[in-house]
Amino acid sequence: MINQTDYFDELYKNNDDPWEYEQRWYERRKRQICLSLLLKSQYDNVLEIGCSNGVFSEQLARRAKHLTSLDANAKAVQIAQKRLDSLPHVQVIQKRIPEQFPAGSFDLIVISEIMYYLQPSELSELIHKVENGLTPQGKVLCCHWRYPIEGFALKGEDVHQVLRQQFSLNHYLNLNDPDFIIDLWSKDSTTLAAKEGLL
Repeated sequence: MINQTDYFDELYKNNDDPWEYEQRWYERRKRQICLSLLLKSQYDNVLEIGCSNGVFSEQLARRAKHLTSLDANAKAVQIAQKRLDSLPHVQVIQKRIPEQFPAGSFDLIVISEIMYYLQPSELSELIHKVENGLTPQGKVLCCHWRYPIEGFALKGEDVHQVLRQQFSLNHYLNLNDPDFIIDLWSKDSTTLAAKEGLL
């Protein structure tokens, strides 16, 4: 089993954008899809787990009054902080989840492409902390690559199966792209159409 810290240190060693977030249409499209699935145009307090170099954070910040973005890798955090430095409502901090899960209540938690790096026990612990970190109307959006990652036991399919089994939240929607999975959960079971008086 690969050590997580060593794995990410090696990825960022000579590269500020190891997944080519800024170059690949695949990545741009995926970000647009995630943003389009959010149920509100603005959220008060957003937590992003696994912000990497802050490319998605920059777009997510437009939908948040306050955004806290986390990553465990020091270089990734440094790059993200520089990218988001002009946005006073965004805080980028280095924390390792699940053990360093931040205090507070969030009305949106976004977890993208990070849960399959966890051990099963860590995944269960994170699920518990995410649920406890939500406001009464809180939402959770999770997005993961479907394919195996060399050196890690879990795939995106495995992660989302565990999420469906262990979350006690209302499952709002699922999107199955051939390459990635997105699931959205909500503490509140009311649909968007019902909230806006269409039902």
